Amino acid sequence: MHEIFKSVFFNFEFLRILSMTPCDGADIAECLAAAGEIKAPDPQSWNKAWHKQAKQAEKLAHEACQHGEARSAQRAFMRAANYFRAAGYMFDGRPQSPDHDRVVSYGERAVQNFRRGALLLPGQVFPVEIPFEGRLKLPGYLFMPPIHARRPGKTPVLIGLNGADSIQEEVYFMQSRVLDAGYALLTFEGPGQGMVLRQHQQHMRGDFEVVISRVLDILFEFSDQHQGLELDLDRIAIAGASMGGYFALRGAADSRVKACVALDAFYDMWEFAGHHTSPGLLSAWQSGWVPTSVINNLLGAAQWASAQLRWELALTQWIFGAQTPADALLAMKKFTLKDGYLAKVKCPVFVSSAGQSLYLEPSVDAKHILQDLAHLPESQKKLWTSSAPEEGGLQAKVGSFGLAAQRTVQFLDEQFGIQREPLGWE
Repeated sequence: MHEIFKSVFFNFEFLRILSMTPCDGADIAECLAAAGEIKAPDPQSWNKAWHKQAKQAEKLAHEACQHGEARSAQRAFMRAANYFRAAGYMFDGRPQSPDHDRVVSYGERAVQNFRRGALLLPGQVFPVEIPFEGRLKLPGYLFMPPIHARRPGKTPVLIGLNGADSIQEEVYFMQSRVLDAGYALLTFEGPGQGMVLRQHQQHMRGDFEVVISRVLDILFEFSDQHQGLELDLDRIAIAGASMGGYFALRGAADSRVKACVALDAFYDMWEFAGHHTSPGLLSAWQSGWVPTSVINNLLGAAQWASAQLRWELALTQWIFGAQTPADALLAMKKFTLKDGYLAKVKCPVFVSSAGQSLYLEPSVDAKHILQDLAHLPESQKKLWTSSAPEEGGLQAKVGSFGLAAQRTVQFLDEQFGIQREPLGWE
């Protein structure tokens, strides 16, 4: 596949943005203009390029509003939201970082523009608040399918999950195609994600099923208060990619979830860390042969030779609330399915692996996940393996979000008994 940047990391993240063009998250010329101003692996040039495109898209949105062009305004607001997200992406968002305020500001601009665009979508959109622990309220959206896509009877619901570095507004661009298939889409941000992390410094937790359980509670309450929407609470699915796929598998243990889609999910994050660094070194550290100070010094020194590693270390310390690289590594032990957890899952599961994953070992994690789902009938399990980028071979199906949506809808339709008439010319 053609590469825009020599940096694998920058190339992947650029393709991630470009992939959102069909769902109004980007425009090809704007992305190419940004690419021309990015000097990989310089995060400052990345920031300036996307900030410029974000401001321009925001300007176009307001211009369209003045002219009463709803569709143009909606698309431009959505692009501005995604570009503002991208502008702050490469920065260190930790509270002690000099870039923290900028990261928060970019997140707020992204949300502001997205909400303006969402008001102009053809289907109804409901902002929701999910009371969680203490006074914390998790933000979310419920997107209803447009009228022309509604099917007879009640509307099934897909809960779309963020991963480690995404915001829920980005999830819309990746999963909104399900709306055209007649599904409602519920997104939200949990601890360690999006504005919950940026504004409230709530850190990620391995037992994400606790979060999803509360989200389901609110979905049931919301449905009871909005019976005219006719949400089908007997056909609730959950979906995520990468870390979002891990969260989906944990949430699938809830009996209210009737189907699960886990794209390119990891099985055990500690094992992922070993593959990404050195299994021997981590083993020696855990055995007491290598002191923690050596781990911190090695990673601290290595990050200055790699923009990607520097970003990864800052991100993991931020989302886990860890003070040091070693603390972040230890926090990864909390994110695992090795403890037999998947035995609790009783609903159908769709699993995938990416042959050109930026992080995971191809097929290994999917294999372990399916082994732990051996109790499910074969008709309730599906594995999608791919290597070519256009066939879903990149991590989280970057570059092929449309194909991922098609495979997702086909799986859910099959499990939910939804029958569609073949198109007349086939």
